[in-house]
Amino acid sequence: MDELNNKKKLNLTITTPRGVKFEEEADMVIMRVLDGNIGVLPGHERISTVLGDGILRFINNDVERKLAVFSGIAEVNDDNINIFTTIAQPPEEIDLERAEQDRQKAEAALAEKPKEPYLQRAHLMIRRSSVRIEVSQEYSENISDD
Repeated sequence: MDELNNKKKLNLTITTPRGVKFEEEADMVIMRVLDGNIGVLPGHERISTVLGDGILRFINNDVERKLAVFSGIAEVNDDNINIFTTIAQPPEEIDLERAEQDRQKAEAALAEKPKEPYLQRAHLMIRRSSVRIEVSQEYSENISDD
């Protein structure tokens, strides 16, 4: 039997307030935590961590997929990764035009040198729209290649 088919996998489950949004096996998961990215392979130590806004990448059989994930908690336990978040968007659910407009609005607001908390809100909008743009652009490129 092929050695790759016998390789241990991670079980990735993403849950939002509406229920389980995503379930997939993966060889590796890379997620954005508050102070950077963390990669998880099968056999990883048990951890719980707070997620930041960013791109969740998972690789399965040499195919990488991306999701936009905004805040939440991740638990790694016995090759299971459970992510609890309010927003998890695969590329096909992202409105690229709206994300571009959101980023432009936030950049315009920053140009006016706003005070707190508007400054933080503009930075957050830029971060989130940039994540959405990166995730959705890859999807758009793959569709146009077909």
